[in-house]
Amino acid sequence: MSVRRLVSTLSCVTLPPIGISFAFETLIRRNLFRTGPYTPGVPDKVGVPFEQVAFWTADGHELDGWLFEAGDLPHTILFMHGTNYNSSDMWGTEERADLFGGFLRGLGCRFFVFDYRGYGRNAGEATEQGTYLDASSALGYLHNRPEIDPLNIVFYGFSMGTGVAVELALREPSAGLILRAPFTSVKDLIIERVPRLRPLLAVMPWLPLTRFDSLRKIAHVPGPLLVMHGDADETVPYWMGQRLYEEGPEPKTFVTLPDAQHQDLPLDIMTPAIREFIERLAEPTQA
Repeated sequence: MSVRRLVSTLSCVTLPPIGISFAFETLIRRNLFRTGPYTPGVPDKVGVPFEQVAFWTADGHELDGWLFEAGDLPHTILFMHGTNYNSSDMWGTEERADLFGGFLRGLGCRFFVFDYRGYGRNAGEATEQGTYLDASSALGYLHNRPEIDPLNIVFYGFSMGTGVAVELALREPSAGLILRAPFTSVKDLIIERVPRLRPLLAVMPWLPLTRFDSLRKIAHVPGPLLVMHGDADETVPYWMGQRLYEEGPEPKTFVTLPDAQHQDLPLDIMTPAIREFIERLAEPTQA
């Protein structure tokens, strides 16, 4: 993590607090909001009917989205992807397109994925508040689709997208919340990966300004909740997923992905876990 450069910089240069804050936040954002190479085109090779759409955010950004129709279940999954990741990465190679298609068919419901501002071909610069606004706008787009019941929309976040999904679940009602490889907060991640920054964060408790503080929020999010985490994850430690699950609302389910690292896709475990979660949502409640 290039935040390590900040440690050596601060040890050699005396900066006023505002300068340290600016340098620190700049490096955090550069590392957190990295985008991978954009693969243009449409996901025909996924083998699932889809519609490529565009929608607008409240502050005037046009964003790309893809709505897949993969089965008869009444629910729609709103997916929020992670950093260093564009939606097109799901179908950017023939192998990935085949895996993604199988995943969608296994879920058996609608699946909507979109790119944040600054990702894919979208203009703008990603920020924490920007991703929150982008997700709210994506949800608003789904609410305007006549065939989609707003009460049957499930929020699903991966990695950085878990912070977006938790915030969205605080702001808007959902049928359920799915978190894969979630982190407790950006501050916890920094301390975990660069322990030498703990003293700096102790004397400057307002840092980082980009927080994604899911641990503080998760208890206030209505259930149901599904958390999935690889026990070999070296990017976001396994204990963070466990901690969010412990603090999360009932009813809740935790699924360990054995020997899985951060980007691994053990679909033989993930797909049935999500499908079962959605099917339980579709069951009538008992009076």
